[in-house]
Amino acid sequence: MTAVAVAAVTGALLWLFLAWSGRPDAPVRIDAVKTAFGVGAAAGGVFALWLATRRQRTLELQLAETTRVASVTERDLEERRVTELYTKAVEQLGSEKAPVRLGGLYALERLGQDNPKQRQTIVNVLCAYLRMPFQSPKKGIRGADAVRRADEDADYDAAELQVRLAAQELLKTHLAADHPAFWPGMSIDLQRANLVDFRLSGCEVAVADFSHATFIGSVHMRGTTFAQKTGFYGTRFTELANFDRSVFAAGAYFSWARFEGVARFARTRSEGGMRFHHTTFAAEVVFEHSKHEFDLEGATFAVEPELPQTGTK
Repeated sequence: MTAVAVAAVTGALLWLFLAWSGRPDAPVRIDAVKTAFGVGAAAGGVFALWLATRRQRTLELQLAETTRVASVTERDLEERRVTELYTKAVEQLGSEKAPVRLGGLYALERLGQDNPKQRQTIVNVLCAYLRMPFQSPKKGIRGADAVRRADEDADYDAAELQVRLAAQELLKTHLAADHPAFWPGMSIDLQRANLVDFRLSGCEVAVADFSHATFIGSVHMRGTTFAQKTGFYGTRFTELANFDRSVFAAGAYFSWARFEGVARFARTRSEGGMRFHHTTFAAEVVFEHSKHEFDLEGATFAVEPELPQTGTK
């Protein structure tokens, strides 16, 4: 193609130069031929350079498209792998065997640790598992053997309790602000869950709802930060409930909750206030050094508390 174009340009120039010279003598014709071939060669070089540039651009576009397709394919493969791992782990949670369910929990944890975009989904699954119906023990088991003999307490499945304690511990691990595996910005929904010896101290949570949950054994949410309004509406606390130094940034609802053990709210902070409408305190309650608004309308106390000096309704 290039050779044909060069030949055509050279022939045309040669004819023009010979016609323009108007002289038949050899030197003039030789100069005309040289000039025509020189200009033709230069034109051919320019044309060849243009073709090379165009070819290079085409190759670059082809390479970019190949890279894009490869990237999309790799991303699709990775998403498919994540989906398969997630599906398998969730299926393990439905197993009748406790060790298999435990394996599913830890598989989900590894998946979330390696894939930050999946973390809230995995937290949702852990919470959903804890919300599943469960015949809990009558009291907490901290400091006691969790796997009790059947004749000591036949009302609950000790193996299932171990799985649930593991799920609770995973939540605490990944919500703890000072833990290397901290997952920021997580929200938890544990409405109507039966939670045993629940621990969430030193954690940071975006949104939390424990409404109508039952806490068996002591509860420790000491020094925990709740970024948005937190719900404990109608929640039952069977033993110690420790919220000392916790921060309820947008306030908290404890309306119609029942504290059967000691309730501690010392040095708590809240911008939105804390509502205890018709809350029952069946044992001692501590509010010391908490100066934000406490709304105690309709609350009942077994032991008359020392109420905060300011911000109490």
